[in-house]
Amino acid sequence: MKKLISTLVVAMSFLLITNVSVAQCDDHDDTKHAKSSCNDATSKIAAIKFHADYCGACKKLDPKITELKSTYKDQGVVFVQFDFTNSESKEKTKELASAEGLESVLNSYKGTGYIVLYDLKNKKVVGKLKNSQNVAEMEKTINTYL
Repeated sequence: MKKLISTLVVAMSFLLITNVSVAQCDDHDDTKHAKSSCNDATSKIAAIKFHADYCGACKKLDPKITELKSTYKDQGVVFVQFDFTNSESKEKTKELASAEGLESVLNSYKGTGYIVLYDLKNKKVVGKLKNSQNVAEMEKTINTYL
């Protein structure tokens, strides 16, 4: 029995270590579409989710983001995730922010469970989406800046 429990603990630890969330900048989850950069000429707005795996509001945002990604496919909205789950994901988030020119956003906002809308052309924050909003309200806000 002890050997079985030990094996399970090792297996679970491996899964947790290898299944770390990573900061990412892409506007499509499925592999049929190439990942898009915030620096892409067609990208207009970055919807930056401040995320942590342990954040309840973040989990509630996920289905809304999936719907928004579908709605704004090929419309110039890039969905970015800044992940604050652990030190590794925080470091990858810093690297992503630097590579995509989003350091000012990363340094200006704290906490998790919301989305910041960033105008990529004018280099400024233009709005914020909250978990309390429904998808239609989020779309209305995004459409204001497209």
